[in-house]
Amino acid sequence: MLAASASVLLAVFWDAQIVRWIVWVGLVVLTVALLLLIRTRWGQSQPLGKCVVLSLIAHLLVGIYTTTVNIVTETVGSPDGKGIQVALVDSTAVGEEPAADVGGPQAWDTVTGTGPGTGFAAPPTLAPRAAASDLPATSEPERPIPSMPATVQAPIKLPSTTQSDDLGPPVLAGSNDGFARPTAKQPEPIESSATATTEKDPVPTPEPLVGPGGDKTSPGSDPLPATPAKPIVIAAPSAVPNDGGPSDTGGSAGMGPLKPVPPALQPRVGDHLQVARGRGATQDSEARVTAALRWLAANQTEGGRWEARRLGGGAGRAADMEDRQAAGAQADSGITGLSLLAFLAAGHTHVQGPDQRTVRRGLSYLMSMQDADGCLGASNNRYERMYCHAMATCALCEAFAMTGDEWLGPSVRRAIRYTIVAQDRIGGGWRYHPSDPGDTSQLGWQVMALKSAELAGIAIPPETRDGIQKFLKSVAAGRSGGLARYQPNRGAVSRSMTAEALVCRQFMALSQTPESIEEASSFVLQDAPGASQTNVYYWYYATLGLYQVQGDAWRQWNDALQKNLMASQRTEGDLAGSWDPDPVWGGCGGRAYSTALSALCLEVYYRFLPLHIEAAGRTRRSK
Repeated sequence: MLAASASVLLAVFWDAQIVRWIVWVGLVVLTVALLLLIRTRWGQSQPLGKCVVLSLIAHLLVGIYTTTVNIVTETVGSPDGKGIQVALVDSTAVGEEPAADVGGPQAWDTVTGTGPGTGFAAPPTLAPRAAASDLPATSEPERPIPSMPATVQAPIKLPSTTQSDDLGPPVLAGSNDGFARPTAKQPEPIESSATATTEKDPVPTPEPLVGPGGDKTSPGSDPLPATPAKPIVIAAPSAVPNDGGPSDTGGSAGMGPLKPVPPALQPRVGDHLQVARGRGATQDSEARVTAALRWLAANQTEGGRWEARRLGGGAGRAADMEDRQAAGAQADSGITGLSLLAFLAAGHTHVQGPDQRTVRRGLSYLMSMQDADGCLGASNNRYERMYCHAMATCALCEAFAMTGDEWLGPSVRRAIRYTIVAQDRIGGGWRYHPSDPGDTSQLGWQVMALKSAELAGIAIPPETRDGIQKFLKSVAAGRSGGLARYQPNRGAVSRSMTAEALVCRQFMALSQTPESIEEASSFVLQDAPGASQTNVYYWYYATLGLYQVQGDAWRQWNDALQKNLMASQRTEGDLAGSWDPDPVWGGCGGRAYSTALSALCLEVYYRFLPLHIEAAGRTRRSK
């Protein structure tokens, strides 16, 4: 009965001939996929899962094919009155009498081997089937078998259903959401789509808010120029073409309430050169940053992304020669995140600065790529997905922190929630998949995202911070614990992992001793830029870490950094302003990766306020 009902339903929608074509095409595609799985590297990653999927598709095709076949027992006309007939469903409309019975010339008898297509004429015994009343008393009359229609005269209207697409983010056990801003009011519920643009009641455009001021530092305490007496103001957005981001006039899909710039980010929105000169920058280094931003802006697509593959991503293996299955080629969300960070570091947001349109398009692209669970990885490559998520999350969080625009809020909260839930609850780190035992490389990018979220007012759960500290202890090495390795039980101590661990401890305000800081700084400085092959990944974290340390270590590192970056930047042709992919990770990341990280190194002077100055400012304001 169930099979008959299914057959009737399929008869309404499908023509038998079309179904057979679908089955044959599906089998061809399935065969090609199986050959690819066997003979290419595609089969090296999760082969069991792919075989299961192909098997399910094969069973589905067989199930579809059965809808075009009728099997009838007790065939009249066979030598002993028994047998099996197999008949392809004809094109007679449902509910009409068949033009010829199933035992007529449209069928073939599998017992006698006769009928059309067999080369043999049907014997007289295969005359049209007798009526049910003429059958022997022991035989049951057969049920009419519906056939598939050749065409459907009237469209079939399926009942409409309403289904919510608000899958909701994963919820941490033991907390309401763990991501509320540190105020009495809880954040608005997260919307169901990362790019929600549903019109709501108009929201009046708020007056620009004034950011917090700060006291002047005492002479000689730090090269930072005195904080201006006039407070920093976030200006209202200028009129620029709208291309899918927030509107220029405000509203639910446009500008949300602006907020003061966090103290740690205030140097970005002032006079960069004035701030940077006191910390090691030069007019030439600023000119190099400007050239890099121009190249990045020129190579953004109209859709808002930087295409990793087109810009050299995934073109080669990393220096360790491990096969990562062309990692980097699909890393559009990660490369877009890095490129946006270079603009944000220079004070350009989607509501302020000469590159508003570039930044807004990039942010819109990232939100459009967000999964329902909050992940921004947007890649099927296991080696790059979590890296891409962290880089994209960091960009969204920094833009949110700098503007307070609630257009970004729901995506930011979902992304951070995904990061927190993906942490390994045992070891405290992150790796390629949620809950994987962590590594220091992945940890650094996730910590940067969490720090940016914290600057935006999103609280980081204590257990997440405790897990980070636990992992850092597990990879610590050296006499004072200032060095670090890749994983607790894998790899020797390395300078890149030591630099990354130093930054993680600094940005998460984890306990460090002067001895461990000195140990890490000295070890990193032994391989300053120019001492060995270019590695902008290592240079990026070492620059962040030593800038926070300051002192002689920072001055030596900064001199070597500027000398090498300025000498290697392209200055002519279409590539002017960019940096060639480096020989370590450049084969994975490509030109946009190397350019964005190099620019971020030269923006360190005003990207983040040195933590000891920020802490001193908090102490003064609390008195």
